[in-house]
Amino acid sequence: MRLTTSQGASVPESAVIELRERLRGPVITEEDQEYPAAKAIWNAYFERRPGAIVRVQGAADVITAVRFAKEHDILLAVTGGGHCFAGTGSCEGGLVIDTSALKGIRVDPERRTVQAQPGLLQGEFDAETMHFGLAVTGSQESYIGIGGMTLGGGLGWLGRYRGLLVDNLLSADIVLASGEVRRAGPEDDADLFWAIRGGGGNFGVATAFEYKLHPQGDCLAGLLAFPVAETGAVARRLGEFNESAPDALTTSFAFLTVDGEPAVGLGYVHADTSAGAEEAVAPLAGLGRKPLLNHVGRMPYLAVQRMLDDNTVAGRRLYARSFHMAELHPEAVEVLGDGYASNPSPLSLVGGGLMGGVMAQLPPDATAFPHREGYLVSVLSQWEDESEDEQNIRWTQDVYERVLPYTTGGVYVNHLGDDGPQRVGDAYGVNYPRLRALKAQYDPENVFRVNHNILPAD
Repeated sequence: MRLTTSQGASVPESAVIELRERLRGPVITEEDQEYPAAKAIWNAYFERRPGAIVRVQGAADVITAVRFAKEHDILLAVTGGGHCFAGTGSCEGGLVIDTSALKGIRVDPERRTVQAQPGLLQGEFDAETMHFGLAVTGSQESYIGIGGMTLGGGLGWLGRYRGLLVDNLLSADIVLASGEVRRAGPEDDADLFWAIRGGGGNFGVATAFEYKLHPQGDCLAGLLAFPVAETGAVARRLGEFNESAPDALTTSFAFLTVDGEPAVGLGYVHADTSAGAEEAVAPLAGLGRKPLLNHVGRMPYLAVQRMLDDNTVAGRRLYARSFHMAELHPEAVEVLGDGYASNPSPLSLVGGGLMGGVMAQLPPDATAFPHREGYLVSVLSQWEDESEDEQNIRWTQDVYERVLPYTTGGVYVNHLGDDGPQRVGDAYGVNYPRLRALKAQYDPENVFRVNHNILPAD
């Protein structure tokens, strides 16, 4: 695949040669041996063939690549960890800015802050901060990049306890569509700072972040499972339990198979073992008649952050529909359970988790991320053979349509699939008009559009 303009015309080879000469990092094209690995993304269903991949070595490379793409009218995508339900870290025939080499990190244990670059994976970030006994909300999988995680809002096991990742963001360096670099913070470019805290990659390329950190020790983590016939009753009791759950406790539900039989599973993490954690989680074992599984124990935080890593694996094909529910409707959970029982692939996942707590102490318009309460739920089909695409996609869409009456209409932007522009508006809710106005201010030509795109206001 040759590098092409957004209109399909080939970019002259002389321009590509000039780009190589102006960059510190490599420009990888299909003639290069490493191209197949460089173009690979986490979700193989959406894999594309970019015309060139720029593995940037610093902000200067990002500026050069952005200006080059704009000058030659080239479709531009940005990737870090490569993890995205909708595969927006790549584009057909365009230019990909790959930030995966930007892995600088420096912890200030006295100020309890950390400066970090977007190429870090969650596990790399956590390992460095936990060396000092400090952490901040991050992805529940260690292989996800912190760049996209941050810009989308940042949910994780510590969200109810410490707030969203963007609630702990102190500043960020952003390369705009003009090629300018801005440091966005509460007092510097406050509108841009508001927009990037949940607005995804719509406003520029992040090259550095600074976060607030918090003391973090071991966690109390557990997994329960009950017969699937008890799904409605378990969901009702879990919803009642969650109404008074401490902020340090996050609960989730998912469907699984135990000894060959379908079951409804409950997972939980209590992030503060000094605060009566055992007593707080004890009622969970009584949500059903008799648990099929009841595993509980203290775990190092780094282990907690890795415990879901095997649920989704890079290179599989994946199709997702996600949504918010204001309450844990027992009927909705039963619909999800029925859907899980009919899934065409044993790799597929259906489940959701509790929000609220500290993250809900801020109003919906405090940052671009608006949906801070209730439950985030996902239906994820996973499979490996391209011939099974149609049946898995159809299953995902069918389960989603059946549960739709129980949803709020909201969705977490980092969990969007190829849902279309209407769902982008749903992801931002009351904040969408302001985001569109700011998009028109910072990126009026919509250079950054290979994403869950916020259209510039007219």
